[in-house]
Amino acid sequence: MRSKVPLILIITILGILNFFFPKTTYTEVIEKIYAVVNGELITYSELKNTEIELTRVLQQQFKGDELKNQIENMKKNLLERIIEQKIIYSHALAKNYDIDSDIEMIIKEIKKQNNIQSDDELKQALASQGMDYDEWKKQLKESQLQNNYVRDEIGPKIKIDNSAIMDYYKKNMKEFTSPSSFTLNCIFLGKTNYIGQKAIDDKKAAIDAEMAEQPFEKIAEKYSELTGGENNYFLGEYKEGELSHQLEDAALKLKQGEHSGWLETDNGWYIIFLVKRTEPIVKEYKDVRELIDNKLRQIAQDEKLKELLETLKKESQIKIYENY
Repeated sequence: MRSKVPLILIITILGILNFFFPKTTYTEVIEKIYAVVNGELITYSELKNTEIELTRVLQQQFKGDELKNQIENMKKNLLERIIEQKIIYSHALAKNYDIDSDIEMIIKEIKKQNNIQSDDELKQALASQGMDYDEWKKQLKESQLQNNYVRDEIGPKIKIDNSAIMDYYKKNMKEFTSPSSFTLNCIFLGKTNYIGQKAIDDKKAAIDAEMAEQPFEKIAEKYSELTGGENNYFLGEYKEGELSHQLEDAALKLKQGEHSGWLETDNGWYIIFLVKRTEPIVKEYKDVRELIDNKLRQIAQDEKLKELLETLKKESQIKIYENY
């Protein structure tokens, strides 16, 4: 099952990220109401604008069929995500959070990241993208209110102890292991360069005869037909999993300074020479502890947010008129 776009992502996007992906006003059709949540309308314009913003974000992360699937899944769940956002916002308002200092800090950071020197310059930048500063700041406040509410309701319930972090580390050691790598030279003979089996057999025989008498690199420089690289025999440096199975399987059997026999591939014949191999390196626990802690907290937060929303939905007045 493909993952849904999480509510917390929508909250963030509708706030801070609106500066980077400014809101597009969609006014080509008559306004339509899709749902009402605790007295607040969800309209076609809001849904369409959010869809445009989320699509832009997904386009920065995915390509091709994966992007298509992500966008399709986002659209399918968009109304539900907006409903959840409205529910959280209505409950956040009741908390009477003082967020003015938080908003000023966020705006200051946005200006810093975008090399903007003043509020007037920020307003001009937003205006050039079709965004009104006051409306943008209002959305930023709404986003921060929701984030504060989620933090206060969920944060105290999340406890990640050392044993859970160590257990994850032990069970997912592969995740923290850098793969081995190979530096390879080769003799390559391209299939398009030879007509008939005898021609290639004769060339191979000539090379084999010299292999026992001269260094590999000298023979490779004389005979190899690689093109496009720094020379005609350097195959490259590859991490495990990046080579074709046939060449990688052969490389794994070699010791440094050894070469394989002839290997036939779709484009030609190779003899590979192992210049250097770097063995897999497992990252130490102390170096990945914080990363694991953050990952486990995110998993726990997703679960707690789901539970919170189920409770809040039961306490809310929700009327859906049409699916999006």
